[in-house]
Amino acid sequence: MEPVFTLQWPEYLLSQELQKLFPKSKHYSVLVPASRQEKGVDIALVRKRPDSKSSVALLQVKASRTYSPEAPKRESTRRFRFYTWFNRFDPSPDANYFLLFGMYAPDAARTKPVIAAWYKHCTLLFTLAEMQHLMSSCLTVGGTPDRMFGFGFDTEARIVQTRGDQNRLQVDYTDHLLHKRAGLLRRYLGP
Repeated sequence: MEPVFTLQWPEYLLSQELQKLFPKSKHYSVLVPASRQEKGVDIALVRKRPDSKSSVALLQVKASRTYSPEAPKRESTRRFRFYTWFNRFDPSPDANYFLLFGMYAPDAARTKPVIAAWYKHCTLLFTLAEMQHLMSSCLTVGGTPDRMFGFGFDTEARIVQTRGDQNRLQVDYTDHLLHKRAGLLRRYLGP
């Protein structure tokens, strides 16, 4: 047994974000497993109800750093400022929701020291069924399973799938941003 408890940075940031969206004053609690061996669950969001019962949403976090491509050679080539790349995975049926987390530096050219809060993150929220569908449709142009999937964005105003989409339709996932889907979690946890 290890005498030190550590929390991965994405899970730490998302726990803080969830505490802001689901405050203790509204009877919510954010919990993290003390064991790294807990499969399929990284964060638990609990709603304590007046009838002394609790509702729980189990969340799994998948994280990616963001990548900024070099400027294209042709002016007609369209690239996003930021790209995320996630490894394809089998969604755990133990989790109710999945958070896809991508951290980025809003100004990569900055040379002065910054504090941790300066960095931004783009986090998408999916239900288990939505994640299962995304993973099953994660295909290469040739129709074989793609081992990775990802999203591209300039700002959080528009986030599209850029890898893992067989037809390269650049499906818009902006409505899956965590802060836009907080109501989905609230409904799941009940009044």
